[in-house]
Formats: sequence, C-alpha cells, structure tokens
Amino acid sequence: MTRVLCALVLSLLIAPAFAEDRTFDWLELIPEEELKALQDAPVVDHAGEPVAPDYTDSQPVLALNGAEGKLPGYIVPVTITEDNKISEFFVVPYFGACIHVPPPPPNQIVFAKPDEPIEMTEIWAAYWVYGKIEVKPTRNSVAQSYYTIDVQKVEPWE
Repeated sequence: MTRVLCALVLSLLIAPAFAEDRTFDWLELIPEEELKALQDAPVVDHAGEPVAPDYTDSQPVLALNGAEGKLPGYIVPVTITEDNKISEFFVVPYFGACIHVPPPPPNQIVFAKPDEPIEMTEIWAAYWVYGKIEVKPTRNSVAQSYYTIDVQKVEPWE
C-alpha cells in the first residue's frame, strides 16, 4: 500500500513536467452563438456582393481569461525598436490579416507585448506564441483586439 501511495504521489509531481501545452484553436476565441452566425453567413466574393460582415458587435470568450497554452498564427509587428526588434505585435490566424481592410474581428486578433522585444520575424511564416491569454481589449492604429497574451516564448511553427 505504501508503494502504491508513493508511486501515485510521485506521478502527480512528475506529470506537470511532461504535460503538453494546450493548443488554442482560433475558433475557440469566438463565442458559440457568434460562430454559428458566421457559419450561416453568405460567402463574400470581394466583388461587392454580399457586403463584408460588420464585426463591431463581436465578443470575446470570457472563459478563456487566464488560460495558458500555445497559439498558432502570424505575427503582425506593431512597434519596432531602434535595433529592429519587435516590442509589440498582433497574432492573427492567417497571413495578411490586419494588412487588408477590414481586419479580422477583434476576437480573432491577439495583442502581445513581450517582456523583452523579440527578433524580427518572417511575417509570411507561421509561429507558435506561448503564454497566458487574458480578456483585455486593446486598440491602436493597426487594429482592435479583445485578447492579450502574456508571451512566454515565440518559436517557428514547424
């Protein structure tokens, strides 16, 4: 019995070291009722019919506040330091987001301000951004976001 108890305690202590990071799916950042409405919306063909959707009433998923894991996406630099490092950026779900008009809805853009600026990235390459997500609205000249991520690390998506 003592061996079983010791093994159980040891496994509980070791398990977190081997736990995989939660991988966020971009669709998780959209409330369920909003996602259903988007799935039922007509496809926009960029020729003017139908008109692109208005995202001003999009909402965050409050249950994600404090969730930790990794988010795949593309980095859109917002602030660059004098030594050409990125001190603020947005993470977006697809290449070209935030560059075109309109930008994705605020619940599909995550603002990041790492403690230390990161090296300049290849903006056409995908990355993993690790950290804790917070529901914290941000707005600047580039875009508006409902989420921020407390960046622990950034690495290429391979």
